[in-house]
Amino acid sequence: NQFKEYLEQHLELTEEDWSFIKEKLKSGKASKGTILTRTDSIENKLYFIGNGIFRLYFEAENKDITMNLGFPGSFISSYSSFLTQLESEFILESMTDTEFIFLTKEDMTELYHTTSCGNQLGLIFTEGNFLYLSKRETDFLVKSPTERYLDLFDEQPRLIQEIPQKYLASYIGITPQALSRIRAKLEVVINNPLNAVRSLCRSQ
Repeated sequence: NQFKEYLEQHLELTEEDWSFIKEKLKSGKASKGTILTRTDSIENKLYFIGNGIFRLYFEAENKDITMNLGFPGSFISSYSSFLTQLESEFILESMTDTEFIFLTKEDMTELYHTTSCGNQLGLIFTEGNFLYLSKRETDFLVKSPTERYLDLFDEQPRLIQEIPQKYLASYIGITPQALSRIRAKLEVVINNPLNAVRSLCRSQ
């Protein structure tokens, strides 16, 4: 139902198309720390998250860098590998116990050719991934690390408490020590309206 509601927000979904899509959906669960996609593998699944948090990252020298955090009600995948069917450059990991549904590459190809909304469905995934990456790039250019942290907190105030600080820091492009300082400063002004907090951040 959650997946159907998501689709209905973005396209005209006929009952015939939904019946076909529903037959292709598969469900799954993963315990915390499960690797679903590795860098030496080809991504064959597009995940829609029901519960839990996913992390998409790549390994750099002496550290890894978080590219995306996936929360309930959103899609996640090593999407460039999914599209090209080349080896993934990223690792997809469940950060908590998770529940999800997914479509395989083969199922997506069949949806394109069988349903009236297939091409539109693929466009939603592709545009969504592009817009996410574009916004992320813009945020790094024009926003401070504190503002990027506050944006994430606005979106997922409860769930980010479950993410280790080193991964949050990696996601917003700073060190864990810098994130600790940001949190300490925010604690000082925690009783102020959020707009006042943002003003303070911009003045730093």
